[in-house]
Amino acid sequence: MLGGPYRKTLAASTKANHMLALDWKTPFRALLFAGAGLSAAILAACSPSAVSADPALVAFMQRFSHAEMDRSPEEADALGLSVEAFGKRYQALLDDRSMAVAERTRATRLDLLYELERIDRAALSRDSQRTYDTALEILRDTTAIEAHGHGVNGLGWASPYLITFADGAFVDLVKFMTLHAPVRSRADAEDWLTRLDHMDEALRDERRRFEVDIAAGVIPPRAIVQRTLDKARQLTPGIAREHPLVLYFIEQLAQIPDIPEDDITKLVKRASDQVGGPLKTEYTTLVKLLEGLLARAPADPGVWALKDGEAYYRDALKLYTTTDMSPKQLHDAGLKLIDQISKQIEPILIEMGQVEGSIGGRLRTLSTDPAYLFPDTPEGRVALMDSLRERITWAETAMGRMIITGPKGKVEVREAPRISQDTAPGAYYKAVPLDGSRPATYNLNLRSTLDFPIWSLPTLSFHEAAPGHHIQAGLARERANQPLVNYLISQPAFSEGWALYAEDLADELGAYKDDKLGRLGYLQSLLFRAARLVADTGVNSQKWTRADTISYLQTTTGLGPQEIESEVDRYAIWPGQACAYMTGRETIRRLRTGAQQQLKASFDIKAFHQAILGPGPRPLPVLEADIADWIASQRPQPIQN
Repeated sequence: MLGGPYRKTLAASTKANHMLALDWKTPFRALLFAGAGLSAAILAACSPSAVSADPALVAFMQRFSHAEMDRSPEEADALGLSVEAFGKRYQALLDDRSMAVAERTRATRLDLLYELERIDRAALSRDSQRTYDTALEILRDTTAIEAHGHGVNGLGWASPYLITFADGAFVDLVKFMTLHAPVRSRADAEDWLTRLDHMDEALRDERRRFEVDIAAGVIPPRAIVQRTLDKARQLTPGIAREHPLVLYFIEQLAQIPDIPEDDITKLVKRASDQVGGPLKTEYTTLVKLLEGLLARAPADPGVWALKDGEAYYRDALKLYTTTDMSPKQLHDAGLKLIDQISKQIEPILIEMGQVEGSIGGRLRTLSTDPAYLFPDTPEGRVALMDSLRERITWAETAMGRMIITGPKGKVEVREAPRISQDTAPGAYYKAVPLDGSRPATYNLNLRSTLDFPIWSLPTLSFHEAAPGHHIQAGLARERANQPLVNYLISQPAFSEGWALYAEDLADELGAYKDDKLGRLGYLQSLLFRAARLVADTGVNSQKWTRADTISYLQTTTGLGPQEIESEVDRYAIWPGQACAYMTGRETIRRLRTGAQQQLKASFDIKAFHQAILGPGPRPLPVLEADIADWIASQRPQPIQN
């Protein structure tokens, strides 16, 4: 762990970001980077006499991009990045997970933050100011969470625990090697085997860092350790040729026409020897570590139980929501939203004959009614997927009334890979890679059709595809001349906030005009995201137990037992992340209301959405400033005499 000097170095950059709190109505502009004195400057035009600092910022963003991208050949592969853009050939490389690299990363990000703060923001063009503000916010928030000295941290995301059932080389690399490392030629096969040869080293480096965290008292909650142990046992090689890694390699080799059978045999033996030898040893060691950890793991799921848990949670909320809202403010906002949404759900439930019991209990009854489920058969799965495509087609046509243009490429609906079923959410979106090697995909984690009531599917599609993630992320991916580091930055308050707001747009466009059950699904989705505000803060700030949190979500949301348990585990391993969704949605809605009130007849909904989507993902304070500038630009200009 890093000690006091690290924290002192960071304090000057982060102090101001934790001095103020705000509610949904407080203007973010007033808080934008207060510690650097930027809030007053954000409206000011560049001084005519100032020398433009744009070249300095461009050079900085290049260094920032190189520093971050160079550490992640795995991300470069997943993104479809060219070798030229990466700077060297990366197809046989894995990320370095050693303690030394982790420490250098923290130091480099502090150096970059210091360097960025030396650039004169007032001398930048307006577009460059946006880039500056976004980079400054992400570096400040990321270095603040890194100062706690444990867990795993990226640009805009973090977990207090280095290894969990959803994070860590032991699970991530199996998915990476079978989903993002294609084997299309003999050369690809050699690269794949080289990566496989280094997997045991990656697991070993990460486990050693995990052991350092454990020695410092950073131990995941018991339920997380148990799930992680179960996953590690599942992935521990037994018969090497039956392991997912080897099976994938065999399948890929079989599709390459110019490799002789004898060579295939030798290649498969190399893979089997590595999986059944050094890699099995590392998995076995990890399993023993987790078995010994179970008795020491805390029963409570909240991050508050760590030595610096309360401060960690505040920093995590800042990282994920990009606001200064306190846990209590988010908790109270969630309770208020739940009350508002429940009042809209109640009459629909009564009309459906669901009169008695909690909102969640009655929603659960409808969710398990066979009348509202596709049969769990091959034919039922096909019908379910077809229904998703039908709603996307409708949305792509209807959204022309709300959005100027969407991305060039279409989105494909696919079943999520089985290798990720027990860690992936129910549905998720993946943008098209930079090399265009596959289309954008809307992935459904279809373990069973019974997990998806028919009335929940329209809203799910509007969120993940159009007008949600595919529109926002697709347009962001197509932006020209943007820094490479943008592809590595997570902005869930913006991206998930837009996707949740997109559910509102679908309602405005008439998606549920003649579909009261579909409207129920829409309202349940909002109810669930509001409940996340309450439950995440309840677990990590108000010291809710695992059992109490499960009971609360059952009573409130109507989700199934397995999904609810996964939710509670999510709050434990990614504290604060679940608060980003509704925070972003409420911000966009507030900005729209303010723009409509100020512009009145001059308000153009398409232009408003373009002002949100055009510049790409960014922190909510930066979005706030952009919309204020847009409103000013839309006001009728006075007539000159």
